[in-house]
Amino acid sequence: MRFAVALLSTIAGGFFVTLAVVLIRFNQRRLAIARIAAAATSDDLESIYKLIEDTTCEQPCGCVLVRTNQKASHTRCIVALPQGLDDFPWSGRTVEVESAGEVVFRFIDQPVAETACAGRVLRPVLVPRIKLSSGKYRNVFSPKRLIASSDTLEAALRRLSQKHPDDLLSYLLCVGRESFEFEPIDQARIGTSPAWVQDPEWPTCPGCRRKQGLILQIPGTLFAPQRKGTYYWFGCRKHPDATQLVEQFT
Repeated sequence: MRFAVALLSTIAGGFFVTLAVVLIRFNQRRLAIARIAAAATSDDLESIYKLIEDTTCEQPCGCVLVRTNQKASHTRCIVALPQGLDDFPWSGRTVEVESAGEVVFRFIDQPVAETACAGRVLRPVLVPRIKLSSGKYRNVFSPKRLIASSDTLEAALRRLSQKHPDDLLSYLLCVGRESFEFEPIDQARIGTSPAWVQDPEWPTCPGCRRKQGLILQIPGTLFAPQRKGTYYWFGCRKHPDATQLVEQFT
């Protein structure tokens, strides 16, 4: 009996030591990637983002908001919806997210030159879109897929992070948390397709009963550090001002 207890204690001790080592290495890698991104120049980041946009040969239907190293002049969450997106009647409008109490998404009559959340400027990057053999279209979000489609993009990332270009790109594309792991629910998306935390909850327009399209997906941390979950704002393409908010949590 004593031998069994001692053996279990040894196994448990070994497990926790291994776990601690894994967590330490993970955190060290996370901090290293964050330092690399923070040290990148505006030209470095702009080159990477333009190369991502250059990988598409189809009309884009959405964007992801990505990191810059520019500080905003305010702490509000204000999103400028870009022009030129396919089948997106909200182009050119401005969205403000308020979270003092209940989370509220609303359009405001205030043209802005840049998108900013939590005191930092974010840049919209067009999501590459490919046409499948079936005739359907697919948006490309995965850093590994983006890198595989462009040697020039890989080279630009390796100039900043020689060993882990995909980790750096994941960090730049997922603005909802400080991590090098690619997690779609940590992305801020305009148009395109939502990354659901749980099962899909597509709302329908109260007027025409059609399934609504995504206007904006935002991780809660972007408008309030203590906010958990991901927020999805939908609207009807036929009735653009008929909007609904969906919240999902892990």
